[in-house]
Amino acid sequence: MATEFISILAIPRTGTNYLCGLLGRFSEIDSLYEIYHNQAVYLGNQQLAQKIIEHVNRKYQLKIKNHKDLRFINFVNHNPQEIIKIIRLYSTSKYISFKIFPNHLSKQDLSNVIIQNKQIKKIVIQRNLLDVYFSLNFAKMTASWSDQDTSNLRLDFNPDHFLSWYTCHQKYYQFIEEESKNHHCKISILKYETIHRCQTNRDKFIFMFDFLRSIGLQIAESNLSTAQQKLSNLRVKQDKRLNIIDKVNNPDLLTTTLQNNKLEFLLT
Repeated sequence: MATEFISILAIPRTGTNYLCGLLGRFSEIDSLYEIYHNQAVYLGNQQLAQKIIEHVNRKYQLKIKNHKDLRFINFVNHNPQEIIKIIRLYSTSKYISFKIFPNHLSKQDLSNVIIQNKQIKKIVIQRNLLDVYFSLNFAKMTASWSDQDTSNLRLDFNPDHFLSWYTCHQKYYQFIEEESKNHHCKISILKYETIHRCQTNRDKFIFMFDFLRSIGLQIAESNLSTAQQKLSNLRVKQDKRLNIIDKVNNPDLLTTTLQNNKLEFLLT
């Protein structure tokens, strides 16, 4: 059985850790998180990771010790296509999922290795970018990326900083869309808000079951009967507020900035 890949294309703070955790609850999917991270090669499955490291050491005469070894990080960085092949060589799962952020690969490698590879299912995660911006800043303020409740925090909104950040990340999504169209490669859009409109982890699991089957993955119905047993220890939403305006100390400036730049749709 040849392993197939699922690549989650997104930016930080779009719920990818939760999604990767959810994908890993399906019996057919081994969720590896960030294989192209610049501080470690996050392979999730320790047995698989050890086999891959042994393979790389043997074939390329390296002495990599673990997934945080700089030699391993550099190898993956310089051989993004090769690591995909090695993972496929040793994986026993039907599907391997991993996520990619803008700083993981160059645009050329993102296009050549991921987007143009028709053996990789591409899922693009979209979230209201204003919410993403606030979530990112709150994470930096608290130095906590997963556990701390940030519902009582407020940000001093800086128009120039936000607009620069927004433009940069919007271009990333545009690049993915344009490259997919230019090379006739299919991408599937998954909206953060749609997933989290589901009230419980079980509801979200069922939603993802339907979504994955809709994009052509062969996911067994038996996953549904054992879902409740698998859904412990999933991450929880850090900010419970529904009104974005409540997240800033200067709401009038936020509203005016968005209106002046035709971005008021971000408030809905």
